Amino acid sequence: MLQSGQLNIYSFRNTHTRDVQLVRLFEGEELHAYLLVVPPGAEISRHAHENKHEIFDVLEGEGALEVDGRRIDGTPGRCIFVPAGTAHSLRNTSSAPWTLRITCQDRVYPRHIGKLVDRALRKRLARIFG
Repeated sequence: MLQSGQLNIYSFRNTHTRDVQLVRLFEGEELHAYLLVVPPGAEISRHAHENKHEIFDVLEGEGALEVDGRRIDGTPGRCIFVPAGTAHSLRNTSSAPWTLRITCQDRVYPRHIGKLVDRALRKRLARIFG
């Protein structure tokens, strides 16, 4: 369950690794956030998330995102929205780590209504009885 509060997202980063790091910052019902650290020269190949919208906030460093065949430079302060189902890739184009915060929202379809109603009822019952 998502709890209110504050996070120092930089405390999750390991600056002594050459691996791509993906650290979960928080996870709610349809809302999730991650810290992504891409080392120099590393990349995440082209992929898509059919049921998930993503927002990439560039915090530090430089890189390039390819979104639906279009290159977008990822520099600090830039915010990039990738709609569900859109192919995208990421590549660090600099000599320093590239740090991004990714916020994801699950796309809800009408066929999910039963799941949503069930979840709402369980929450309500937990508050009443629990």
